[in-house]
Amino acid sequence: MKTFEKFAALVGLLLLVAFFAPYVHKLPQLDISLILLGGIGLAIYDFWTTH
Repeated sequence: MKTFEKFAALVGLLLLVAFFAPYVHKLPQLDISLILLGGIGLAIYDFWTTH
């Protein structure tokens, strides 16, 4: 069951990154892009430290 939970968390993380990637890429304001990247970074950190 632990492997399934890791896989589900990874899929969720990849979907989150895929959702925010176009916004980060196409936004003209650097400050908003940095905020979005910070949120993605926190999600990656949470994924890395909980498993």
